[in-house]
Amino acid sequence: NSMTGYGRASLIYDESSIEIEISSVNKRHLETIFSAPKEWQRFEYEAAKEIKAFFERGSIRIAINVVKKFETEDGVIFDESLIESDLDQLETFLKKKNQTLEVSPDLILQLANLRKNQAETPALNKVLSQLKETLVSACKEMLQMRMVEGLAMKEDLLSRINLINNYILEIEEHSIGMIQEHQNKLLDRLEKSNLSLDQDDDRVLKEVVLFAEKSDTSEEITRLKSHLVQMKSTIEANGCIGRKLEFLLQEISRELNTFCSKSTRTNCTNIALNARTEVEKMREQALNIE
Repeated sequence: NSMTGYGRASLIYDESSIEIEISSVNKRHLETIFSAPKEWQRFEYEAAKEIKAFFERGSIRIAINVVKKFETEDGVIFDESLIESDLDQLETFLKKKNQTLEVSPDLILQLANLRKNQAETPALNKVLSQLKETLVSACKEMLQMRMVEGLAMKEDLLSRINLINNYILEIEEHSIGMIQEHQNKLLDRLEKSNLSLDQDDDRVLKEVVLFAEKSDTSEEITRLKSHLVQMKSTIEANGCIGRKLEFLLQEISRELNTFCSKSTRTNCTNIALNARTEVEKMREQALNIE
C-alpha cells in the first residue's frame, strides 16, 4: 500500500452535517494529527484506535467539522426571520456607534453564511457511535485509494527489479576472464620492459593473486541476486513492508558501489551504474510504501 491517500465521510445529525476528512502522507512510523471541535477533543483517543486498525505507517490527519444545514425545510437557502433578527441587532449596534446600516445583497449573504457556520456542536456521547462509523467509512475510502496507488507502485518496482536482474546477468557475463586478462596484460608489460620474468615467477604469481582477491566480484553478484529475490518475495508479502524494502535497496546500492570499485572493465562499470540509477528510483518509491 502507498502511504498517500484521502478519505471523506459525513453524517446528518439534527440540523447539522458532521464531516470527517482524513488524509495521509509518508512517515517512518504511524502518526495521528487530530482536529475537531473543542467539545469533542476526547474523541481523539477513539479515533487513534480506529486509525491503528487500518494503517501501520504514515502521518494521518483527521479533521472533523460540524456545519449547519444551509437550506431550510421548505428549500429556502436561509431563514428570513433569522436574517431579519440579525439585521435588527446589527442596526441597534451601529446606532450606538452613530453609524447607519446599509442593507445590501452582499451583507445578507454574509449573514446567511455566518448562520450556516454557526452549528451547535452536539454532546459527544450522543453522536459517539455514529462518529466511529463515519470515521471507519472515511478510513475505508482512504485505504482503497492507498491500495490502488500501491498496486501501481508494485508494478513499477517489479519491472525495475527485472531490469536490474538483467543488468546483473550482463555484468556476470562480461566479468568472465577479467582476472586472466589482467594476468596477460601484466606479463605483456613485463615482456616489453625486457625483464627476465615468466608467469611462474613468485613475484608475478603474487601480483596476480593480489589482484584476483581485489577484483573478484563473484560475492557481490551472488548477494545482488539474493537481494533481488528477497525484494520480490517482500513485495508479495502481507503487512508492513516499506522499511524492509528500504533496507534491501540500501544493500543493493552498496553492493553495486563495491562492484564499481572492483571492476576493471568499462562496460561492466557502465552497466552497474545503470543498475544503480534504477535502484535510486526504487528508493524514492519505497519511501512512500507502507
